[in-house]
Amino acid sequence: MSLAGGCSSSDDESGSSGSSGGSSGFQSKACSQDARKDIYTAGLSKKNDALQVMIVESTPSPPKKGTNTMLLQIVDAAGKPVEGATVSVTPYMPDHAHGSAVVPAVTSMGEGKYAVAKLYYPMPGLWKVTVTVQMAGGAAPQEVAFNFCFDG
Repeated sequence: MSLAGGCSSSDDESGSSGSSGGSSGFQSKACSQDARKDIYTAGLSKKNDALQVMIVESTPSPPKKGTNTMLLQIVDAAGKPVEGATVSVTPYMPDHAHGSAVVPAVTSMGEGKYAVAKLYYPMPGLWKVTVTVQMAGGAAPQEVAFNFCFDG
């Protein structure tokens, strides 16, 4: 089964046809107009009731299509660095219902910092990047998500 026709960088979020846009007939809104995206700055953070995840830095900065790396800082609700956690990072393209074929590698750097390598975005569009943190001690995994959008 071929999936080549199922994902085009010009699909819109609703899957409806636009008036132009190549052989697929789909058209997307530019990232500059996509209200779902986060505006990247060093120190961008997201939190839930149990933890906060901050992107200390990204290479390239801001993130873009292709291979990226990031340094994350994870702290608990009290602001204490999260040590000994199992951290995974999952890039997913919600408008196309697929992820990346490359699995990011996460390495603990100590003091609640985690280096993420091989964070690969193979195509332009909106990418939801979910950081899942399984803290030591068996508590339920915690998630936060960042949304990045890349043109062309």
